[in-house]
Amino acid sequence: EVRVGGVSGTTSTDDSGWFRVPGVRVGLYYFGVRRVGYRPASDMLRFTGSDTVDVMIERISPELDTVRVQARADAQWERDIRRYEFAIDAARFGTVITQEDIQRRSPIWTSDMLQTQAGFRVIGTGSRARLIGSRASCAPVVFLDGMPVPGFNINDISPQFIKLIVAYRSASSVPAQLQTARGNANCGTVAIFTM
Repeated sequence: EVRVGGVSGTTSTDDSGWFRVPGVRVGLYYFGVRRVGYRPASDMLRFTGSDTVDVMIERISPELDTVRVQARADAQWERDIRRYEFAIDAARFGTVITQEDIQRRSPIWTSDMLQTQAGFRVIGTGSRARLIGSRASCAPVVFLDGMPVPGFNINDISPQFIKLIVAYRSASSVPAQLQTARGNANCGTVAIFTM
């Protein structure tokens, strides 16, 4: 079974393991693949046209209680899919930086990825760098995996652990699930997803 977020229905692979998902346009999607007897896999990718995705799933050892292991793996897969769905929904109106973007630039600090984002400025360098909203010169509200983290320095997390960054320069673009009474809405909001 192959599931792609934002595309109605699911599809299945053929006998050789090939699959095609119609209706996938350019954009950010999550996808999941599962098969009975195998550990399910899920991920989030930015598709840029006629991309192909190679997915490898691991066979569950026949020595284990396959039914119990499969049930736990499927439950974890469903939780992962919901987290990816939340992240994709949060990314709709913000500026998106994907894991692929981070890998391509190989930044030392997370702030290196946000230096060129409209609505934000990075003050200082290295571990002492701080991110501020350029309109109000104050620290943005930061969410880590959907939870607000007051006083969080953007460089407290290494870029290698980040799956997705979504930057919102104005309060009007922040989705309801990432709004909080804490902080100044004019400072912007940054959502970091590690998953």
